[in-house]
Amino acid sequence: MFFLLPPSAHPMLTFAGGVVMGWKNRIAYGVILVILVLFFTGCSSLPSEDNLYQVSVLNALLQGEYDGFVSVGTLKSHGDTGIGTFDTLDGEMIFLDGEVYKAKADGSVEIMDDQVMVPFAVATTFEPDVVVKPYSAIADIEILKNAMDACIAETTNDFNRFYVAKVQGLFSHIRVRSVPSQQKPYRPLSVIASTQKEYTYEQVEGTIVAFRSPAYVEGINLPGWHLHFLSEDRSKGHLLEASLVQGKKLEWEI
Repeated sequence: MFFLLPPSAHPMLTFAGGVVMGWKNRIAYGVILVILVLFFTGCSSLPSEDNLYQVSVLNALLQGEYDGFVSVGTLKSHGDTGIGTFDTLDGEMIFLDGEVYKAKADGSVEIMDDQVMVPFAVATTFEPDVVVKPYSAIADIEILKNAMDACIAETTNDFNRFYVAKVQGLFSHIRVRSVPSQQKPYRPLSVIASTQKEYTYEQVEGTIVAFRSPAYVEGINLPGWHLHFLSEDRSKGHLLEASLVQGKKLEWEI
């Protein structure tokens, strides 16, 4: 199944983020992106409102800002669906159905307590605007991204909005990654990427949580689609490859 979510053409951004100034002087600034939600049945739409909540900015994470300063509990107060990482870059976050999961570097997954701190994440309350079920097999992750972009083109045709999607189904092939906890002095993410742990699984049922950001927020977030995966038995992590055998449901929030 597919779920998709849209914001207004002129969103208001508010961040719960932080930038390190000097030794310990962290500036925390709350970010909430107010978005207009369009509810779809087929291609029909009805406007509503929704919020996209982001912790910090992507460029800070890329440069090595891995100290968490917003709690999982605070993140959960701003939604029930999201992606991100944890204090010291310790694993990948999959926020699904109100629970925050950590995909660890050893391939295991665990539920996070509300006290755990987060250096970067994005979250929303997921209320699907588009539901497609069932849908045909999808050979790889790029075809999936193209299919989701085609759905955007057929509905809003506005790629300057933020979108959230859930993809539920049986996957014949999944490749995921995670990274181990880092020690100070922190290295840039581009350097750490070479140490990431990757795992491949076959014939797995689960859900992809995907966020799409427009090109104009480069540096604030990642333009295009960013996907994390959680299997039905609550394992796996950041998605690198996927082959979908049978889609049960695709939901979008715009």
